[in-house]
Amino acid sequence: MVLTMATSHAEGAGDSDKPQPPRSLRLLPLGEPPPFRQNVIDGVRYEQEPEPGSVPPRQIRFGEAEKAILIRLNLGRATEPIKIPGGTAAVGFREATASNDPAVKPWLTLTPPESGDVLAVIWRDPGTRWSTPRSILFADTAAALPAGSIRIVNLLPVEAALVFGADRVILTPGKSLVKALAVGTDLPIQIAFKNSTGQYQRFYSGAVLLNRNERAQVFIHRADGEKPRQPAKVVTFNEIAPPPPKPKPQP
Repeated sequence: MVLTMATSHAEGAGDSDKPQPPRSLRLLPLGEPPPFRQNVIDGVRYEQEPEPGSVPPRQIRFGEAEKAILIRLNLGRATEPIKIPGGTAAVGFREATASNDPAVKPWLTLTPPESGDVLAVIWRDPGTRWSTPRSILFADTAAALPAGSIRIVNLLPVEAALVFGADRVILTPGKSLVKALAVGTDLPIQIAFKNSTGQYQRFYSGAVLLNRNERAQVFIHRADGEKPRQPAKVVTFNEIAPPPPKPKPQP
């Protein structure tokens, strides 16, 4: 079975006359690495480089000249945060070795919300290469996803059915939910996708356990490897949540 990715988008906000302070951005590339291939030369095994476009660039560049920041990309792992300006101006990323020519289109362009930390999830469409990635943006703040909570995102082009604890939820394509989760308590999760016959086909069963000050994220996405056993995959990870903002002093 092959799933075709539905159209997604990057969420933004309107411009404001008041300048917004810098904030952080992380990138999370989702997908599967190509199969391991090797050559044997004079009895020595040499790993072959993956075909161009079958994986994201190893490094991308943000900014220009001596101020440029190099960002390493790993499938299924969020990058370290980088600082980006406030406001909704487009933010561009080039491959590390790409030209600085402004006429050359960046590898990835994001339109962030006006303020607040951001997590950008990126992937490739079926039959395409990583030269034309897709993206969707999520608020990465303590208010949007505080400690003691879990965010579940459906990036499939079909409905995903979730059973977690006593809850049963249908997530339509591109939708997400945030749920409070008691620290130190296992939350069993089962996930199914709606197949071509209209039936829900379970493909994932696991559990999430939060420690103090942690939050969790679960991303359901299309499998883009060669001849995958299931057309859908799940990436889940825990992380320390940012501290909530300090209350403003009373006048």
